[in-house]
Amino acid sequence: MISRYFLAYLTLFFLLFSCSNSENKIRKVVESSEDLMTETAIDVTLNFSEFGQSKLLLNSPKLVRFEDENNQLIMECPIGLELIFYDSLKNIESVLVADYGKLFSQNQLLDVQRNVVFYNKQNDTLFAEELLIDFAKDSIYSKNAVTFSNEEGKITGNKLKANSNFTFFELSDISESHVNYNID
Repeated sequence: MISRYFLAYLTLFFLLFSCSNSENKIRKVVESSEDLMTETAIDVTLNFSEFGQSKLLLNSPKLVRFEDENNQLIMECPIGLELIFYDSLKNIESVLVADYGKLFSQNQLLDVQRNVVFYNKQNDTLFAEELLIDFAKDSIYSKNAVTFSNEEGKITGNKLKANSNFTFFELSDISESHVNYNID
């Protein structure tokens, strides 16, 4: 009677020595697959919290997660995203919608592009083609043209700096402005 151990060793022997690929070929496959380590998810909802309180909700039809050459985790939303910012009572503070976004986890930066619309609960709305959001500093930046609009009017300019709920913002190089007047 052949023991189970003998059959296991025999099987292992054939598996190890019947492989026809050279060690170099195997090493190349492993190295190239490490470069391609990405995770893709469809219809994603991510809840970012701090000390157990929701701060931000990310919705995206597609999310691709990978590491760059510096081992920084990057999450990319190639076909659009919606970000919902919450206050400490979990009330919606502001909402951002864009056609593309890329989150750099190490720097806590989010780069959003194409058809960016960002509005808050006071109906202040920001339109842009690109924004950079620094979560560590609760700040929004843009070097490109942006339009800020609310009930009082609208203003267009470059070099935006604001906080995430628009209670503070600076806009340089103003190219256009319009003020709504109520005459009684």
